[in-house]
Amino acid sequence: MSDSSSSQSLPQPSDTTAYVEQTAQLLAIEIPDTYRDGIINNFNQLSAIAQHVMDFSLPSNTEIAPIFKP
Repeated sequence: MSDSSSSQSLPQPSDTTAYVEQTAQLLAIEIPDTYRDGIINNFNQLSAIAQHVMDFSLPSNTEIAPIFKP
């Protein structure tokens, strides 16, 4: 990972709200008001978890893993 990924910040709740609303429109689904806050909270939590992964630096000599074939 480059240092630029660690400088990225988590999306603001208003950004997440806009993302959820726009995605619902693109998918032509209606999210009931009773679920909207929970969905937005879940996306914010996922973003926080993903930020930990993005902040983890890998050495420059790390090799790409082979393709997994079960």
